[in-house]
Amino acid sequence: MASSFDGGKTWRRTTIPGLTRCTGGSSDTASDPWVSFGGDGTAYFGGQAGLMSTEPEEIAIVAGHSNNGGRRWAPPATVAPGLGGNEQPAITGSPTRSGHAYMTWSNFRLDVDPPWTNTVSFARTRDRGVTWSRPVLVDRAGPFAIDQAPRIQALPDGSLLAIFARADFETQRASIQTARSLDEGRTWLPPVEAGFKPLAGEFHDPETGEILPQPGYPSSTVGPDGTVYAAFENSSSPTAGGIGIVKSGDGGRTWTGITLPGVSAFAFEPAIAVDKHGTVGVIWYDLRNDRPGDGATTADLWFSSSKDGGATWRQIHVAGPTDLRTAAPDALNRFGEYQGLAGLPTGFAAIFGLSTPQARNGPTDIFFAHIAPGR
Repeated sequence: MASSFDGGKTWRRTTIPGLTRCTGGSSDTASDPWVSFGGDGTAYFGGQAGLMSTEPEEIAIVAGHSNNGGRRWAPPATVAPGLGGNEQPAITGSPTRSGHAYMTWSNFRLDVDPPWTNTVSFARTRDRGVTWSRPVLVDRAGPFAIDQAPRIQALPDGSLLAIFARADFETQRASIQTARSLDEGRTWLPPVEAGFKPLAGEFHDPETGEILPQPGYPSSTVGPDGTVYAAFENSSSPTAGGIGIVKSGDGGRTWTGITLPGVSAFAFEPAIAVDKHGTVGVIWYDLRNDRPGDGATTADLWFSSSKDGGATWRQIHVAGPTDLRTAAPDALNRFGEYQGLAGLPTGFAAIFGLSTPQARNGPTDIFFAHIAPGR
């Protein structure tokens, strides 16, 4: 874990005590870290803690908290006990309810044949992460579908919105699903489809045959006026890409699509946020600057912003070039499975991965950037 108290100029590393055997806990591994701040200043950590000696591996969903901005963390509490298939936890601190935070995660196993019983679950804390409610079911996918990468958004009216991706292998649809709760997560309404596209197979680099990054996880955010936005990968081939965006002005009941202009090549791993002025920002990677035959698969990180709810956009280059071929060898998603973008009082803060020529400490390094679009 790392925290910065000077706008990202310097960073201080800390550990989560009791998370793994290395820090006094009992778990073999920890992964999928997620951090969120509540409106009262409490910092929350969520993630996975697993035992590798079992079959299947027992993965627990855990959460920690910090009352001093991440300088020190409390030992993690178990939100959901170890279970094969627990995946992709994400934590959200409430912006309005002091001491309240929300955790959601998926459960799925791809090493068994369908029919499946994949689920999205939810739990909440009302005492700054000391204790957590018993998990409740948000959604159960069909027997030939997978729900994954759920995120919780807390809306200004007090309702909660769970946003997640669904891959339905029976209907061959990849969709963004949203479920609403009117009682702080105790019960959930049936999900609504926010957007969809045909379910595509893996995309491969035409030169090397290696799989191109395509985790397919949506990123979502809520603006000051309560408008909800979600961004997702929308590439149709290794050479034709796009970033899809949908938005809702009625708390997730209905959704409309937005075209993000200026994406002309394979694109992946978008992250979306809104700053305090209501400006929408999106970061993503794409391969528009890749040149066949030069010995590299060149990606760049881009940022686009809109001051009018997605009607018009202004695009800038953030970082790159970076070479996918040298990033995290043998990994499916060379820069990880998602990047981070947060709205600030003015502008945005971004966390992202880059390989050579930028990386210096390994095949992939993590970078921070403060992005201030013109006003």
